[in-house]
Amino acid sequence: MSRKPFADLFREHVHNRVGPAKVLITNKAGPKATIRLYTEIGWFGITADEFGEALDEITADEIEVQINSMGGDVFDGIAIYNAFRSHPAKITTRVDGMAASIASVIVQAGDERVMLTGSQMMIHPAWGFAMGDAVDMRKLAEILDRQTDVIAGIYTERGGENGFRALMDAETWFDADETIEAGLADQAVTPKKSDGVPSDDATIRFTEQADAAVVALVGLADRTEDVVTFRTGQGKPPLSEDSVEIFQRLGDVKERLDAIVAETEQSDLPGDIASEYAKYIQSSQE
Repeated sequence: MSRKPFADLFREHVHNRVGPAKVLITNKAGPKATIRLYTEIGWFGITADEFGEALDEITADEIEVQINSMGGDVFDGIAIYNAFRSHPAKITTRVDGMAASIASVIVQAGDERVMLTGSQMMIHPAWGFAMGDAVDMRKLAEILDRQTDVIAGIYTERGGENGFRALMDAETWFDADETIEAGLADQAVTPKKSDGVPSDDATIRFTEQADAAVVALVGLADRTEDVVTFRTGQGKPPLSEDSVEIFQRLGDVKERLDAIVAETEQSDLPGDIASEYAKYIQSSQE
């Protein structure tokens, strides 16, 4: 049985994808953020520029990068690799399904590199497209050889002298144990069901939501005087009594939300916080 070349598989995957590519980031400001990279790399998936903007928003001390990707653009992938390597957080890269082509390079950015059950990694030479005469084709071949050497150098830096250039030329697939043996991962892990969201993560999420509400309300309150002044200057009547009453209540709402945020930051009991928030919602509707 003949095996379809990876280049053909990649093109079919991109062509048949439904919906835009995206990266999911959670717990940006928590103790441990997660990035789910389940897409291709480059203009047909997530670009280095888009990824860098998302990474800049993360202030967590640890980042777990969950990967299931067929790879993509070499330069975007190496830029993402270097962004992780230079990030102050502890980086754990985790292969959930497949890390092929340049995605396998991104895995190497982890301070700790993990393979989950059934996951695989694939390495191969760089490939590309060109149009032109024989001179153009020879130039492309030189460029591709150079990129393949660059990628092999990254594998060697993280995995040691294991003949990666020859393994790339052979388009080599590794299962979890083989990836570790090759030096491209540190451990294989069997996933276990979580006992639930840790209380500190729930607290952080609630704090972020409450903070966002406070910011929105403060911004609206700050505009109140501007609105009244503008209407007066235009010779229009001031705001209605109902509107004035609504604006006056913003100060009270802000104080209540500030109190909830303060309690959230000092408590490890999200249930109590949720109960307090429910009481606030009830009282605000009375």
